[in-house]
Amino acid sequence: MMLKGIYAGKPALFQLLLLLVSLLLGAIFSSLIGTGIFFMLHGTAGNIMHYPGMMRMMQLISAIGTFLFPALAVAWLCSPDPEAYLCIKRKTDTKILLLVLASMILMSPTVTLTALLNKQMVLPSFMAPVEAWMQTQEALAEQLTNTLLAGDGLLTFLSNLVVMALMAGITEEFLFRGALQRIIGQWTANHHIVIWSAAILFSAFHLQFYGFLPRMLLGAYFGYLLYWSRNIWIPVFAHFANNAFAVIGMSDNRLKENEFITGDISNANLLPYSALAVITLLLFIVCVQRIRKTIQ
Repeated sequence: MMLKGIYAGKPALFQLLLLLVSLLLGAIFSSLIGTGIFFMLHGTAGNIMHYPGMMRMMQLISAIGTFLFPALAVAWLCSPDPEAYLCIKRKTDTKILLLVLASMILMSPTVTLTALLNKQMVLPSFMAPVEAWMQTQEALAEQLTNTLLAGDGLLTFLSNLVVMALMAGITEEFLFRGALQRIIGQWTANHHIVIWSAAILFSAFHLQFYGFLPRMLLGAYFGYLLYWSRNIWIPVFAHFANNAFAVIGMSDNRLKENEFITGDISNANLLPYSALAVITLLLFIVCVQRIRKTIQ
């Protein structure tokens, strides 16, 4: 097969640079394709924020180009067995998936408390321009999410579930756990350093710094799932479940007004919610031990 494994055996730095170049090219081409389609359908006068369906399509194209393409390209070029490189060969046990689903539910209160803590972040006064930029990025991300979730009906809900949960889970896990974690692992045999390094980069890449800590924790858990199972589909499923919970919660008018669903816990409920988080965290640890035992 042409070019397959042509860079096998190359050092980690070379593979990382190759991943970055592929990411840049994928982002540029996916942006051009999405913009071209938008102009053909709506012309230069159209405002994309007025077309949620179009934004979902562009989000899908961007995810494939920016996340999935670089991972597949590096795996193809740097290994004679790309499927093994990305850990996509193994079959997945349904029991493990059910345990992973339970673990994501149990992890949710702790992640929510971490998010509340992260939102209290205040930078020193001399970093005011940086803080303003971070707040702008957060507002843009929130506006994008609200636009993507706009609309009613089953078709809109399923579209959001596919784009924001399923495809996001597949494409981001292939890049950050499948490819990046593999590359970092060539520098050190300490899997904790590998997993947390990839998790930090995963969270930073989103440019949502007021949600940095919870996203990093989730990324680390996804990384450990891959390390234990050597099966990319398990962290993909965990990522999908996490995003699907958010899509479901934000798509229902009653649920998105519930503070326990949105994560905006009031001061009156903070103490009991914290107690709940401690209990579910202990159950999460038990569940994770069961996952590891089942995998082994």
